[in-house]
Amino acid sequence: MDYFTFLVALLHLHKDSFEIAVPSDSHVISKPGENITFMYELQTKDPMQQVTWEKIQSHQIDLLTRCNLSQGKISPSRFRRQILTNCSQGMRRSFILLPHVEASDSGLYRCCFKASTGENETFVVRLTVTDGKNDNQRVFWIIVGTALLLVFVLLIPIVIVLLYIRKRCRQKNIQDKESQATQNKASNNNRSSFSVSQPSDGAGEDIYVNYPTFSRRPKTRA
Repeated sequence: MDYFTFLVALLHLHKDSFEIAVPSDSHVISKPGENITFMYELQTKDPMQQVTWEKIQSHQIDLLTRCNLSQGKISPSRFRRQILTNCSQGMRRSFILLPHVEASDSGLYRCCFKASTGENETFVVRLTVTDGKNDNQRVFWIIVGTALLLVFVLLIPIVIVLLYIRKRCRQKNIQDKESQATQNKASNNNRSSFSVSQPSDGAGEDIYVNYPTFSRRPKTRA
């Protein structure tokens, strides 16, 4: 595709960007090596003049195939990729077949029916060819994530049980300390009451004092 054709295709893309109706199945995901077929059937009954298939990329637009519906002839394309398509006079269904797709085939594909009156009918589909390495990495991370989730689920009950046991041990230690303190206090009180109630040596005993008794006789008067 020369530079002038590229500019025309680019302007045509912006012109038709408001007319593109994207169907619900506009995204196709494929693995490398598969055969991908894109098919579009004309919705209107108006006669069409030509149908084109293009691959739209960020830096360029590649013309895949162009079919003249009035003559049933295909115009040659410079696109290097092998593509199978149909072209017949007055046909209303067009398809392209991409054999053995690769990652480089990923992109946006557009089918455009053009009428002589200037009306267009457009179909757009996106193709994503996944890489086998990416799939393996995705599976690996899924397995790792599942394993971590299982470990997390198993650790939660274990942590809860350990915290509960630790809490019970603390409560038991506190109760033991309180019980021991109560016993010590009671023992000290008993000792104090015993010391107060017991008399000291010699206390409370009767003391007797012996002293001579002198008899007093009346004096005799002479």
